[in-house]
Amino acid sequence: FFSYGLKSVSMDDLAKMAGVSKKTIYQSFADKAELITQVVEDLVQCHHEQFVACKATAKDAVEELLMQSDEPFGIWASVNQSFFYELEKSFPEAWEKVEKHRKEVYLPGVVQNLKRGVREGLYRDDMDVAFVANIRIHQLTSVLQSHVFVNKTTSSAQAVKELTNFYLHGITTEKGKKLLNKYLKNRNENTSPN
Repeated sequence: FFSYGLKSVSMDDLAKMAGVSKKTIYQSFADKAELITQVVEDLVQCHHEQFVACKATAKDAVEELLMQSDEPFGIWASVNQSFFYELEKSFPEAWEKVEKHRKEVYLPGVVQNLKRGVREGLYRDDMDVAFVANIRIHQLTSVLQSHVFVNKTTSSAQAVKELTNFYLHGITTEKGKKLLNKYLKNRNENTSPN
């Protein structure tokens, strides 16, 4: 599903890939929609766990946001964009789980990060937190829409990193920018080939 989308993978394909009969699949799932709903629940839960872990282990708001743009969002970025398009159009019950996660977990998490950054003196205190949080959510959801970015050579994961840098440069104070540049320098040193 993540690689080829939802509609192009049949229950026969799933049974063949799993090395079981369709009957075996139907013993656990009533239909394809129920199976997809479970896949989405697992995807959302995995993202939630990593999102919370980043918050708990980050030394500050800037590091938290950079960490969240790697692991947790990397989960979403690795999924073929057609998966989300087809999910929204054809599997409303499963899509509602994604929307609920966005509204009840991700958006409040972005707001909390913004407030943390302001408290730490790393983010500007003159911004409208609710507005900026919505901008961040729209940034990230746009990456999941294949038609939004013209440059098809940029991967979703790379687009998330670029958007995160852009976002952080817009909300950080001078103190925050110094810290951001330090993190980015360390990140580049750790990823560049020796």
